[in-house]
Amino acid sequence: MNPVITWIYQSEDLDPAAVEAFEQGITRRYSALSRPRGLDFRVISATELVPSCVGGRPVLRHGDEDLLEQRQCFVVEDMATDPQGLQALRAVYRTIEASDSVLLNRSFTGPDYLERDKLAQLQHAAGLGIRTADTVAVPPGRYARRVLDEVRRGLGDGPYIVKPRELTGGYGVLRVDSEQQLGAVVDLVAQAVGGYLVQPLIPHHGDMRVYLADGEVVSSMTRRPRPGGYLASVSQGGSVDVNRDHDLVADQCVRLARELRAEWICVDWLMTDSGPVLNEWSTAHGGFTVMPEPELGKVADAFFGWITRRFEGKPAAR
Repeated sequence: MNPVITWIYQSEDLDPAAVEAFEQGITRRYSALSRPRGLDFRVISATELVPSCVGGRPVLRHGDEDLLEQRQCFVVEDMATDPQGLQALRAVYRTIEASDSVLLNRSFTGPDYLERDKLAQLQHAAGLGIRTADTVAVPPGRYARRVLDEVRRGLGDGPYIVKPRELTGGYGVLRVDSEQQLGAVVDLVAQAVGGYLVQPLIPHHGDMRVYLADGEVVSSMTRRPRPGGYLASVSQGGSVDVNRDHDLVADQCVRLARELRAEWICVDWLMTDSGPVLNEWSTAHGGFTVMPEPELGKVADAFFGWITRRFEGKPAAR
């Protein structure tokens, strides 16, 4: 029997009519790559799980089955728009981390917020001398408009991008063309769940994701917005091509991966006329199934090879 990778997500963030299509689509894409490499893949909604500590050990109940009874591998989406859903995901995340199963999100050394908090990521990278986008966090609730003076001071006159600190896939990302619009958007996000960031809209010709395994660059893909758009995420209609632009940032990616002791990391760069600017990074959520061959096979070999080594308890292949 093959080891199992279980992808856990928050179905409450999706339109109920889209849940089945999401589960079927992600299972089809990843299974087609994992099974030839000796790993099975499945997806489970966090709403179907009950985490606990019973009998002196962590338990993750799925119906009548304890998913932690036998060692396996997990990817846990630990970001959600609903506060209770977020807490449920993090309870699952921490229950798995306390077990002897493999939590694939934890692919590097350091605090877990560096997996998802874009502000913390940019602060960390800037401390390493890596070029990053200037970023201002929006204060909560009734204090939110205090960000406007800081934006004028630190980011200039705009246009801007306003985006969530801890969501992915281009969701909730707004282009703002004027200070008046920024004030209105800040009023809206002040009522939203979770933190938001303001950044300058940086003109760029592509959003490049670089894949690294065991501290070395494997490949990359460059995502481009659809005509007239500003979001490069494939889920938002962006397109993908593969080139060698990652050579421009290979040294910086390797330095970042090695400083974090990252076994698997995906580093995103805005490709501007004045050079690459670090945007963010991700761990096991860095979707690559849309890549063309032969690069798809290279990244799949690296990704599932890393998972197999983690499952077998073998050291990184450096």
